[in-house]
Amino acid sequence: MSKPADRPDLDLDKSSEQGFCKFFNALAAQENTIRVFERSNGDYYSVHGADAEYIANVVYKTTTVLKYIGGSPTTGLASCTMSRMVAENFLRDALLKYQLRVEIYAPQDSKQGSWKVLRRASPGNLQEVEELLFANSEMVAVPLVMAVTFKVAVDQMQCGVAFVDPAQRSMGVCEFTDNDVFSNLESLAIQLGVRECLVEKETATRHLEHTKLVGVLERCGVVVTECARSQFASTDMEQDLGRLLELTAPVSSLAELDLKAAMGALAAIIRYLNLLMDETNFGSYSLSTHSLAQYMKLDASAVQALNLMPSLQDGSSKTMSLLGLLNHCKTSQGQRLLAQWLKQPLLSIEAIEDRLGLVELFFADTETRNTLRYVHLRSMPDFKRLS
Repeated sequence: MSKPADRPDLDLDKSSEQGFCKFFNALAAQENTIRVFERSNGDYYSVHGADAEYIANVVYKTTTVLKYIGGSPTTGLASCTMSRMVAENFLRDALLKYQLRVEIYAPQDSKQGSWKVLRRASPGNLQEVEELLFANSEMVAVPLVMAVTFKVAVDQMQCGVAFVDPAQRSMGVCEFTDNDVFSNLESLAIQLGVRECLVEKETATRHLEHTKLVGVLERCGVVVTECARSQFASTDMEQDLGRLLELTAPVSSLAELDLKAAMGALAAIIRYLNLLMDETNFGSYSLSTHSLAQYMKLDASAVQALNLMPSLQDGSSKTMSLLGLLNHCKTSQGQRLLAQWLKQPLLSIEAIEDRLGLVELFFADTETRNTLRYVHLRSMPDFKRLS
């Protein structure tokens, strides 16, 4: 059980309790979302209702930490507090391990019972909480978000896909023909290690296809976020890319602009991540076309059967997955690269030979290997995050 210091007292007078309960009970229910309330200017945090019960079971492993405000245990609002350190550790796990969305609230204008959303985050969009949660810890997982749009043609799907990695300031697009169970899309999601995917809201005419798409993404461990169809409009993409991309040639010369469906998907991500609202993004992104043919196709069943990636069922054991067994990397960027390579087996003989040549070099030259591993890599920061 955690020390009492991890659970500060939620000291509210009767009027404040009633005001907060009224505000909280008026909030619309949101699936797979944890709402956290900042107290005493961030000195500690509180969670309430079903979220409090979840924290009690997952973080503290006991329901004795629950306090009921605004009434008795049968009529009051279940509440639980977390110190700043406990809250940061949990929120990191919630986003990167449990695939939950997070909303952090702060008091608004010092009015009793009035709160506003201070930060929002999801597994593919960590920008608003990055400094809060990763200032003193490494970001090993890549917060990559994807968007997909499709058109039905006979027994085939014409898919347009875009993906963005805000941490590395990179964008990718591709278009391909898929079958009615989205096998190619499943393989792409596995290859990229996607954490969140934007899809158009379900319509009556595409109910079956939408259900299949969501099922495939959830099987890959991807959080699905539905967006209005208008978010996928690509009318201003040439202008938007001109502001975001680091270019040496006119934006109109980009071959990717011909991929209209993929451009619509990319437009949805740019709006979702609010990339144009932050001037530090201007001129700093790269854009590339992704080819499905460059890597071996892996579906979710193959990844699970081969135990490539760690799962929640592994607990603290690091040897239950191939990644855990192989991961002796000294840097967080090395860990990210190893996970990426395991999900993207090469098909080109030349590329495989180049990679094996590097392995042979370090295997044969013990002095160079040990100098790099125990001297240089130990002092190397995460350059991608710093930049």
